[in-house]
Amino acid sequence: MKKKNPEKEWLEILIDDKTNETKQPEQKSARGFGDVAGMENLKQMVTEGFINVLNNRECAKAYGITPPSILFYGPAGCGKTYFAEKIAEEAGINFIEVAPDDLASTLVHGSQEKIGELFREAEEKAPTLIFFDEFDALVPQRTNDDRSCQNGETNEFLCMLNNAAEKGVYVLAATNHPERIDRAVLRTGRIDEIIYIDMPDEEARKSLFRLLLSKVPVADDIDYQKLASMSGGYNCSDISYIVKLASRKMFNESIREKDKPFKVITQDLLEASIASKSPSVTSRDLREFERLRGEFSPKDVAQKRVAIGFH
Repeated sequence: MKKKNPEKEWLEILIDDKTNETKQPEQKSARGFGDVAGMENLKQMVTEGFINVLNNRECAKAYGITPPSILFYGPAGCGKTYFAEKIAEEAGINFIEVAPDDLASTLVHGSQEKIGELFREAEEKAPTLIFFDEFDALVPQRTNDDRSCQNGETNEFLCMLNNAAEKGVYVLAATNHPERIDRAVLRTGRIDEIIYIDMPDEEARKSLFRLLLSKVPVADDIDYQKLASMSGGYNCSDISYIVKLASRKMFNESIREKDKPFKVITQDLLEASIASKSPSVTSRDLREFERLRGEFSPKDVAQKRVAIGFH
């Protein structure tokens, strides 16, 4: 099970087998929302409904409110998982990331026991944000067969999700297939908010290029607006890979001439990298997600509201 704790002490002592010298790793930055490009509406929503509540508990108690449990859904590669970790960093609370394999078991009722242990551990370390990736695989729609192991696992989740926030355990989940989740899980009190995370728009793509390129040797004359215009239809993962392609090329050129400064990534190289990479989310995929959005976020579609993810 993947466990990350933004509050833990960063110092770890590593022993070099050859020199037997101790090395202190460089401290990793935990900048929270400062590491997230775009998603301004979502940042505001999470700040007002989640982070502000945690930071003003006495006032929140007076109004009888707790942070909501949230499900993110939408196309793959749009930052759902990454944003979850940044929420925990922004709030300064414990973070546990859970994938379906983490709860798998060959024993009868073994997965149910793991689910219970997970929530108990989170409560002991409260406040804790548990992030469930591929949530549809963890809580699939139940069948009429009461002997089904998956039914038991979904039932266990239903029990654990009930009023978890009152115990200091906050739930955030992500899926590309909300239609596969058992509907009882999606009712308020278990999952309170169901939020569609859209593909990044042009302004978000521009911000993402700027953020990613700020961490590598890059030319001074990069046209971020042009890069954003050229990358329509690309998700966050695609844009990250485009920058990696350019970085890899300059890395190999730099090590061939070790005595010279690192070679910088240029506008032409980035444009060539965009041209060499096709979007990973197809137009057919997007049409299906718009259909799901109409089912799970009907008011969002009916009122033609802007998607909360990247606009």
